[in-house]
Amino acid sequence: MNGLKTQRLPATAALFSVSLLALPVSLVFAQDTTSRPEYTSPNHIFTINVPRASNFAGVPYTVTVLDTKGDKQYDKVMFHVDDFGQYLVVGVRVMPSPLVSQMDKDEPQTVLRNLSEATLKGWRTDLSALPEVAQESSLDTKYGKAIIRVYRAKKGSVLVKAQGRRPTRDDAFDTNIASIVARQGAIVVFALAQNDASPTDGNVVMRMGTELFQDIRVSAGR
Repeated sequence: MNGLKTQRLPATAALFSVSLLALPVSLVFAQDTTSRPEYTSPNHIFTINVPRASNFAGVPYTVTVLDTKGDKQYDKVMFHVDDFGQYLVVGVRVMPSPLVSQMDKDEPQTVLRNLSEATLKGWRTDLSALPEVAQESSLDTKYGKAIIRVYRAKKGSVLVKAQGRRPTRDDAFDTNIASIVARQGAIVVFALAQNDASPTDGNVVMRMGTELFQDIRVSAGR
């Protein structure tokens, strides 16, 4: 992974785990060019404006609440346009005290790298291995220093290519997934972006993910 070494935080990945196929609640918002509806997470941990459609047909994002296994300290949502292979994920997790104490002892950049991997694997549980890191940078945010990574996922597309037959996962293609993660005390804030319509351009998903992250508003008192 570009020579980057990380230390594993025990059980961190499990705290963010939820299958891409676990889509229990979906809403579709009509969108216009003047305003965007505000989404409030089920446990009222964060709010965010629903992103505007970015595909050429103007198809709006579907809003899907992702299962967090009844954890009241964790909210996660996916905005997606399946026909265009566009996926945006937002999550905010209030970490348990023992894990916070453990993270405080580790080097901050290592912690962010581990969290980036954990949130990606927690969303894309279908990937057989952690994708390679194609790009890595940092960003100062209102939630502290964030790590920005673009992963190159082999056969990681959600869309598949097949002609004249029923497609299978073997028909998936390589794609990029961007991850933006910041930690402020016990609070972990993250955004993920995937765009199978532009599978070779890492800057596209980096921009999508960064814009999404900057719009996350964690509720007061968290």
